[in-house]
Amino acid sequence: MPRVSVVAKNYAKALFVAARKNNSVDKTVAELDVFKQNFSTSFAHELKNPVIAKNDLVRIITEVTQKFGLGALTSNFFASIVRNRRLNLFPEIYEEFSRLVKFQKNILEVEVTTAVKIEKEQIDRIRALIAKKYSDKTVIIRESIKENILGGFQVRVGSEVIDASLKNQLEKIKKSCLAAVK
Repeated sequence: MPRVSVVAKNYAKALFVAARKNNSVDKTVAELDVFKQNFSTSFAHELKNPVIAKNDLVRIITEVTQKFGLGALTSNFFASIVRNRRLNLFPEIYEEFSRLVKFQKNILEVEVTTAVKIEKEQIDRIRALIAKKYSDKTVIIRESIKENILGGFQVRVGSEVIDASLKNQLEKIKKSCLAAVK
């Protein structure tokens, strides 16, 4: 997960609190997803241009949010971050907002990395094992494929990594052989 700045965390928290207060967390998530799908760093960079007046910035982002059909809360939020020339922080704000929503809903996101696509049954077994340890959470598995792990799998739960990859096992054997030779 990419590192999120303090400023982005503050914006995300403010939006999350407002969305919860208005009982519109799910709606806000959907609207942020729409904006994210259409987000461009070059657009954000252009809106950071100090030559553009703040009123013009707000008018531009209002037109954009209306085009995307975003609600008042989300539109006002974007107007605020554009007015403060912080639209470039949107990817970080989005990540932090998503983290807050998952925390509120007791969702635990787990990344399973394999060398090749694995069967649904294997994913279900991994989910069941993790669900035993985190019984109060809903476990969501994200799969990724990295051929360089050679075989086996890696499971990342937050900052904890379970590395059952062939590459890791070979590294351990190599280290023990080198230690035995010394």
